[in-house]
Parts: sequence; structure tokens; C-alpha cells
Amino acid sequence: MIVLNHRGFTFIELMVTLIILGIVIAISTVSFQSLIADQALSKAASQVYYTLQLAKTEAIKRNQKIYVQFCQQQSVWKMGLSDFSGCDCFTANSCQLDGIEKVQELADGKKILIDESDIRFTDSQASYGALRFSVETGSIILTNQYNKRLSIIQSAMRLRVCAPGQDYLGYKQC
Repeated sequence: MIVLNHRGFTFIELMVTLIILGIVIAISTVSFQSLIADQALSKAASQVYYTLQLAKTEAIKRNQKIYVQFCQQQSVWKMGLSDFSGCDCFTANSCQLDGIEKVQELADGKKILIDESDIRFTDSQASYGALRFSVETGSIILTNQYNKRLSIIQSAMRLRVCAPGQDYLGYKQC
């Protein structure tokens, strides 16, 4: 008599493994979504910071005033760089430097949120003059869908990014 020794998994073992795998995937998906939201917030804060730095540099280089306009249509925000006050980021070729449109997406209203009261620049516009300390002071607060926030603050002396309430994403508390 020949005895065959079949090895394999039973249906119950397979089901238990799939249930455990499903639980692990569900937990990691929530963590991964939070990580993606954090990175989107960090990216948006960096964009604002570097755009404001660019405006300051361009003002000194050109020896003229440069403006950063924050524009809103419903919950969508954009920012535009221009050498004249009041450009409209949603109108084609309105925000330009040297004939090149300088508009960036800022907040989509879903992943990154901005409330009108979170922009504390006069007329939703930052301006930089040619003199070293000729800047308009103000701030902007960006929020992600998990209600985490970063603030970009322009004081008379420096530009910085910080986290309101507690240290967050490597930024110090405001």
C-alpha cells in the first residue's frame, strides 16, 4: 500500500491568514494616508516659504517692489508673483515676471485648506521692496485634512515656518 503524504493549508488556516492580512493592510492604509497628508502640508509650506524668499530676492535684484498675491476661488487657492499689485492668479498671464507667468497651486480645498482669516497679509498680498527690511509683515496658516497646521510668518527681520501649538514635521512650535 502506497501512502501519499499531502502537505498544504486547510481552508481555515487560509481564512485566518487572509483576515490577519486584511487587518494589517487596513491599519497601514490609515497611517499611510496620514503620512501623505503630512507631506502635502510640508510641501505647500515649503512652496509658500520659497516663493516669499524668491520675491524678496527679485525685489533686491530688480531694485523694485515685488508682490506675492494669494488668490481664492471657492476653496481653491493659488499664489502669484508679479511686479505690480493685485494680479489675479486665476486669470491667464495676470501674474508675470519678465513675461513669464508665475502662478502656483497652493490649496485644493481637500488635502490642503486655507481659511480667509488664515492669511494675515494686507489685501491677501505680501510685498517686498528693494531695501533690505522693506517687507510687509504677515503670515499664512496652511491646514491639512487631519487638521494639522503649519504657519509661514514674515516678520520685519526674517521669514520662518513654524507649527502652531506644538512641534510638528520638524518645525518648532510658534
